[in-house]
Amino acid sequence: MLKKDASSVFWLSILLGIPILLWLWSIGTKLQTDKGKINELKLIIFKLSVFYPIAYFGFFIYYMFSNGGVVMPMHIAAMISTFYAMIFAAKTLKSSELKREAKISDYLGDFFLVWFFPIGIWIIQPRIHKLINE
Repeated sequence: MLKKDASSVFWLSILLGIPILLWLWSIGTKLQTDKGKINELKLIIFKLSVFYPIAYFGFFIYYMFSNGGVVMPMHIAAMISTFYAMIFAAKTLKSSELKREAKISDYLGDFFLVWFFPIGIWIIQPRIHKLINE
């Protein structure tokens, strides 16, 4: 029973998690390069923060049922990486709209829209299309 429930949660995480991370990747890389002024170090950290949770999924498959103690620190690192990617994508979106560096008070609402993806995508994606078409 436990193995079945754990595998269901795992596959649900894969099916929902990877598309969200790839969406964040597309927001961060496309809008950041369109901005003109690119901070290469922040862009590299963003790309690593998107790549790490995807790589962690693969590692988690290997260690899913064997050594749970090793997985916990890596899981926390994957969560922190995902939150950083969400913050970076929200800040990049708002900075592109405002044509200046966004402050946290500017992009906090966008962060929550990214975090609550099923609702936020309906609000954020039309704004992204508008920015790309400009």
